[in-house]
Amino acid sequence: MAFSFDDQHLEGFQTMASPGVWPERIASKWLKSARIPAIDEPACSQPLSRNFLKHLCKSNASDRDVLWSILAWGGMRADAGRRLESNEVAWVEIVGALRRNGLDRFASYEICSKAVRDTKSGGIGPAYFTKLIFFANPRHDGYIMDQWSSRSVNLLVDGHPIVRMRTRDHVDPRNSATDYEAFCQVVEQLSLLLPGRTPEETEQCLFSTGGKNLASWRRYLIDQGG
Repeated sequence: MAFSFDDQHLEGFQTMASPGVWPERIASKWLKSARIPAIDEPACSQPLSRNFLKHLCKSNASDRDVLWSILAWGGMRADAGRRLESNEVAWVEIVGALRRNGLDRFASYEICSKAVRDTKSGGIGPAYFTKLIFFANPRHDGYIMDQWSSRSVNLLVDGHPIVRMRTRDHVDPRNSATDYEAFCQVVEQLSLLLPGRTPEETEQCLFSTGGKNLASWRRYLIDQGG
């Protein structure tokens, strides 16, 4: 599917695009704050980065270690982590399916979305379970659909929003696998318009950098009401 983009916003994105800076976290510190039992080495004490998580997912590390390492890297709120732990077995099984069952990104999203619908305790939504999809699935072509990448895509694409937002700051859990597939295709199409950028790097550019020193694209996105 080909998407059309708002010319002004696209030009701004092409000019300002820079992969977002994401802090490297230590899983053991996050697990302690969330009161979740420890995971094994090296995942427990290794600084978590994208490259490390990809390596971990390809290794013989347990599915539980992979689950909590990715969520610790993502900076999930401690209370959300505690709620998710009550359904840990189900999510460990999902991570195993993502790692070994040859699922495409559409099917990967469907199994995660179904688990959210079937789980009363909550704790996780698309912004976090798409992190599981990206890292745990060896295809690495199911991109992270968090609030900032979603808001960026919605601003850039002409017409109706690609990603449904529950609030300005939260991705709606009712987004379907079809919505997610469209989001991923937009990321891949945009990567063709950013010379030298892979789709993964393009997703990082859509996320941009927040905090006290906002990157140019993040500031532009906020100023434009995206």
